[in-house]
Amino acid sequence: MNAKQTHDPQMVRKSLGDGTKKKLVLLCSDEAHHRYLIATLCATFQVAAIVEEPAHEQRHRLFLLKRYKDYYYAMYHYLRRQLFGLNAYRQRYFALPDSRSTPLPTNCEFLRVQWINSPEVPELLRRHAPDITIVMGTSILNQSVLTAASDFILNIHGGYLPDYRGNHCFFFALYHEDFNKIGSTIHFINAGIDRGDIVEVVVPPLYANDTPETLYCRAEKLAISCLVSWIEHAEQGLPLPRRPQTGPSKLYRTRDRKPYHDILLFLRRRFGRLIIPERPQPQPSK
Repeated sequence: MNAKQTHDPQMVRKSLGDGTKKKLVLLCSDEAHHRYLIATLCATFQVAAIVEEPAHEQRHRLFLLKRYKDYYYAMYHYLRRQLFGLNAYRQRYFALPDSRSTPLPTNCEFLRVQWINSPEVPELLRRHAPDITIVMGTSILNQSVLTAASDFILNIHGGYLPDYRGNHCFFFALYHEDFNKIGSTIHFINAGIDRGDIVEVVVPPLYANDTPETLYCRAEKLAISCLVSWIEHAEQGLPLPRRPQTGPSKLYRTRDRKPYHDILLFLRRRFGRLIIPERPQPQPSK
């Protein structure tokens, strides 16, 4: 991504101000790509605070809320990932070199919460008053957190917006052979689920032996790199692009990906009924 590239002329642009150093607050979960995001942003920018909502707390909350079907599928996918080595693959892919495996900056507050909408989260946001709030992998933010955060709340969504919202977007894009809609999206957050204005859709290379996991990891790492470029762009006093989402979209929930989906995709790949076209170079965002 080149921050100076030409974007859709219909994009709504808004400046972050005078080009001074921006204060960031990060809201994320605790998986390997979230730790990679933390290390990347702390190495480059002024990160005032980090709020972590662990993945196991997200699953546990589903049980406490008696959302047993959602809890069952969340546990199914967790165990599936453990059994087939997908969590281990992600750990290796986002492994940090020793030079970046350093403690957080001394002036960076770290808060671990059971729920991202716990009262202490908006309190932290009001206390730090960030210029930019970065979100990745948390539960849906409620209005109290949105109100306390900065006007610029950016999310890295693992899916091609507006077409694929929610969870397992790479899997379903591959399942539907929607190869041109495989990617991650940097977008502004509003009160909807993955409905905010788009900054950039990050499209990874495709290879014949790819899986939903390899595609997801590749796109997320590219999206983190692009996010860094856009924040640097903002620190120069330049506006970020904002393209409203238009056209059809579908929201995929965790429980929408059932065991038979995984079996069918495996069999289609195994017997040559689904072949991924080679796309060695990333395509420009649309």
